[in-house]
Amino acid sequence: MSAVLEQPKNLEALRRSADRKVDAAAQMVRRLEVQLAQDLSDEAEFEDELIEGFIGRQAMSVLYGDSNSGKTFLAIDIAAAVCQGQQWMGRNVDAGMVVYLATESPRSVCERLKAYHAHHRMKLQNFVVVKSPINLYESEADTTAVVALIREMETLHGAKCELVVGDTLARLSAGANENSGEDMGVVVRHVDRIRQEAAVHFMLIHHSGKDAARGMRGWSGLRAATDTEVEITANETTGNRAAEVTKQRDMAGKGERIGFRLHTIKMGTGKWGQPRTSCVVTPIDAPAPVKKLPRLGGVQQAILGVLRGHGADMRTREIASTLEGQYGKTSVYNAVERLKDLALIEVSAGIVHLIK
Repeated sequence: MSAVLEQPKNLEALRRSADRKVDAAAQMVRRLEVQLAQDLSDEAEFEDELIEGFIGRQAMSVLYGDSNSGKTFLAIDIAAAVCQGQQWMGRNVDAGMVVYLATESPRSVCERLKAYHAHHRMKLQNFVVVKSPINLYESEADTTAVVALIREMETLHGAKCELVVGDTLARLSAGANENSGEDMGVVVRHVDRIRQEAAVHFMLIHHSGKDAARGMRGWSGLRAATDTEVEITANETTGNRAAEVTKQRDMAGKGERIGFRLHTIKMGTGKWGQPRTSCVVTPIDAPAPVKKLPRLGGVQQAILGVLRGHGADMRTREIASTLEGQYGKTSVYNAVERLKDLALIEVSAGIVHLIK
């Protein structure tokens, strides 16, 4: 007589429990939003612009430049136009609340706002300056706090927030390696979360790299994630400044230049009797672009110095002889080739000509 295996009495209960777990796991899978090409309208849909031809709604932009180029002054001027809904540099602007994350220097931002008030003889409404430090790298906590603050301010003031300014990226990403995609990817993800959940444009203020010809500092993927990139440059001799649109993802306008100057505003007298001042932005015609020179090494700079001092064309071997004891012959010859590639010199039959 063959033995019959008796099934456990609770087998059916175990099966029902397993089915419930499978169903629960299926419900936890994120549902992805899709668009079928066949269902697209035949009508063209254009970027929903916050500032005409400049920045779009719910997008991300980066204003970058050297220290003292006027980045923060320009960002405040842009933000002031948004919270008033008035034209900016001849461009139409939609009105909305501004939340300014003044992580680098809240006091400085407030002083610059006072200068704006004094110059324009008014006080900005719906302009919120966040004085607390914000870190979009360490955890989700500050990202959640920013979204919550935006919603709180919208309810309190009865106005929709349209623009968040992050001043600066370095302070907002404290502890992160600016050159690391792994680190900066976290920051970009948190910026994306703020602009998506709060439905805002997020404008970051950032710095140029050591080599101005290579654009903004740090991880190259930041530029790929940016919808609008604007480089701020300044001529300290003339005081003329320019904001050049160096990238536009979905709008025309790449290469456009906006000119401005910083107009000094007297703010009173300091503790030791010295005059205290700040600045506001005033528009000018955009100055002509200046050729960006790459960062040159010591031997390259020495070669240019020799050519300028000599005042005439020289043979490569003469340059190498002049620099003997400072740089090896091979280094000089390689540097001459690099300078030729950069169009700073011309070389013909071994004769080096300095391009003025």
